[in-house]
Amino acid sequence: MSSFYGLIVSQFLILNFLLAKTIYTSNRKPNFTLKSPELIKSHGYQVEIHNIVTEDGYILEIHRLPYGRINGERNFKNAKRPVLIQHGLAGSSADWILMGAGRALAYMLADAGYDVWLGNNRGNVYSRNHISMLPTERYFWNFSYHELGIYDIPATIDYIIHQTNCKQIFYIGHSQGTTQFWVAMSQKPDYNAKIKLMIGLAPVAFTGNLRGPITKLAKLTYMGVRIGEVFGYPELRSRSIWEKFVSSVFCQDTSIQFFCNNILFLVTGFNQTNLSAMNLTSIMNHIPAGGSWKQLVHFGQGYIYPDNFRQFDYGNDEKNYRVYNSVQPPEYELNKIIAPIALFSSNDDLLATKTDVNLLKNKLGNLVFHKEISIKSFSHYDFLWGSSSMSVIFKPILDLLVLYEQNPLHVLY
Repeated sequence: MSSFYGLIVSQFLILNFLLAKTIYTSNRKPNFTLKSPELIKSHGYQVEIHNIVTEDGYILEIHRLPYGRINGERNFKNAKRPVLIQHGLAGSSADWILMGAGRALAYMLADAGYDVWLGNNRGNVYSRNHISMLPTERYFWNFSYHELGIYDIPATIDYIIHQTNCKQIFYIGHSQGTTQFWVAMSQKPDYNAKIKLMIGLAPVAFTGNLRGPITKLAKLTYMGVRIGEVFGYPELRSRSIWEKFVSSVFCQDTSIQFFCNNILFLVTGFNQTNLSAMNLTSIMNHIPAGGSWKQLVHFGQGYIYPDNFRQFDYGNDEKNYRVYNSVQPPEYELNKIIAPIALFSSNDDLLATKTDVNLLKNKLGNLVFHKEISIKSFSHYDFLWGSSSMSVIFKPILDLLVLYEQNPLHVLY
């Protein structure tokens, strides 16, 4: 097995060397490290930067593509309904544009005439500001996906609705981008009326059937709670003390050390057969984009207690009772989510497993569509960057938006 991983690593390094040589000799400026607004401009699209203040004081920077290269500014007034696209754990707005013009979901939607808004959660590289705290303060990072749901999503939705004068928007989320949506809609049910259709890619709520390397980390969940409650939850970023510790748990085998340099591979596993060398080079310069380790800890609690999707467990009956008036954290009531929901999942996803997705879909209040992808090795991040993502995910999304706009009461599965 170690020789296999060694072969993969060597082939990857050779491909990256050839890629770097090609870029240098063609005198092209590499765009791997450009931030989202600059990257969008380099792909020939217009971009707007908007700042939103959440109820608890975090300042979120979100990016808007008001129109595409194809339809142009002349049709801006006739743009279709706004679409908010929300990234997953440790991701950012860059996730939706890294594939480039004509291939990335954000660009395909903009070229189809949609008003595209790319969200950024608190704590990532674009949203590291607060009205009264600095990122160097421990309490800045005291949030899990619960706060992303009850603060970040409602603030972003309200801002877009106010800016566009639309009563409803489309919402597309990947992984944690779906989790925080479930939180928002169950904790603040009035927001269901503001969603025309929600599309969940690799949807995550229940995590009791996780597979792959992440299960090793999940077993340490309550040690992470104890450390975090005493010393504070640190930032989820490359080369942090916590990431070095996590790497040591996984990376006893020197043949996979390359993959252990990036949290993306620690979480999803090492089988990235559908990602090209060029995509990987770009991805690894944008992931992780930042967040809190408390987010990972919260997901890990769902693994320790299968069939539970509930608020953060402090591992202490006294504190739980003080926060929740109960020794057990309350469950998120998924039946309160009555906005129309469409899901895309993969049978080979190690994180959003078939068993957990089925448990989720059976509890949602208004599921109208579900596509299960049976392509071998179609992994958690192939929903964003896979070689077949255009045909299997993005084009069906466009068809679904058009169809659901025309016939919103139709159940499609």
